[in-house]
Amino acid sequence: MLRQRLLVAAAGIPLLALLLAAPEPAFALVVQLLLAYAAYEMMRAAEPNAPLSYGLSAAAVAALFLAIARTSPQVPLALLMGVTVATIAMLLIPATRLAGTVGGWWMGATLYAAVPGAHFILARNLVDGRSWLVVLLAITFATDTGAYAVGRLLGRHRLAPAISPNKTVEGALGGLIAGAAAAIGIPLLLGVQVRPPGPVLLAAVVPLAAMAGDLVESALKRRLGVKDMSNLLPGHGGLLDRLDSLLLAGPCLYWIVRWFQVLS
Repeated sequence: MLRQRLLVAAAGIPLLALLLAAPEPAFALVVQLLLAYAAYEMMRAAEPNAPLSYGLSAAAVAALFLAIARTSPQVPLALLMGVTVATIAMLLIPATRLAGTVGGWWMGATLYAAVPGAHFILARNLVDGRSWLVVLLAITFATDTGAYAVGRLLGRHRLAPAISPNKTVEGALGGLIAGAAAAIGIPLLLGVQVRPPGPVLLAAVVPLAAMAGDLVESALKRRLGVKDMSNLLPGHGGLLDRLDSLLLAGPCLYWIVRWFQVLS
């Protein structure tokens, strides 16, 4: 398992670097394809016996939405984020009508991949967009790594045993501190900035969002009764299992930077 994880990471990190360095149209196209697959992946995990067309149509609609969001500033992304959060919340409650239908899970899979994921493409188009995407990845990595390391060393009190039994309160605090340090330090190293109180908000909100995104995806897998969304990445699970923290952290970083960015 560890060997598989290391091999996937060794291949994935250079590919990620190439993606960040790519021209914007190529970056956007690859992100569209990845998120379309993520929608397909979740739909198949939710309804494995449903016709293949459900998964394929979720992927197609997600890709179409991402293309529209990239070129149309009129798309109400903030409102759609609210709709996405409400939809996922209803899917996590077995008693709701939405959670008992194939259509409900189709809607959830499409929104969950496409709406938060659109913020990755929009963040690339911010001033210093490549650097801000590096900041996003650094905060998420620092939060996950800090939580894991501190949890292993000092973890005593379970954070959310019904959702993710291995996560601890101590680990969460370690992750938040590590993520906040990355949110302050990495922009300084890269020479990018936002007006106050942007840096404070980045340090306070983005690590918390990354941690919440991880818990949301864990709750979805519990709800579906699956260990991973798929077996696409040996040792890592599915694509959504790697994107979970970013799907909430990305929109938070995008809106904070957009609202407080220093324009030259």
